Amino acid sequence: MVRIYPWQERLMQPIESTGIKPSELMITMSGRQTGKSTFTQQAIDRLMRDLNSQPISDLVLSEGKVYGSRYLCVEPVGGNWMEMETWCLDTYGNCGSAWDQDKAPEPNARWYMNDRRFWFRNQKDRDWFIVRWRS
Repeated sequence: MVRIYPWQERLMQPIESTGIKPSELMITMSGRQTGKSTFTQQAIDRLMRDLNSQPISDLVLSEGKVYGSRYLCVEPVGGNWMEMETWCLDTYGNCGSAWDQDKAPEPNARWYMNDRRFWFRNQKDRDWFIVRWRS
């Protein structure tokens, strides 16, 4: 038997009084520590897996400025961002910090990540990224 609190009974009374039979209505009431966050995390994990399992359909090239210096940008459309980020860290070393408020700014870094784009100071680094991730 499920224990119903007085506030839950007050909530149910108007519903029952309108003619809806208990057998026709299913209401789920859950409180703290009932596993809702587990389901939410599973949904987020699945969404991220689905988003990251898309093939790279395009690499959009552009230019931008970081602390007044010209950078060559690549915006992957699709693809697994985490794999690309790990590859860049292994290939180019640590990422510069221009937009991260938790770190001190690092002007003139070799590369940055921001706004779903990879920012490269050197054309060679940008071209190497394109060769690696072109589908």
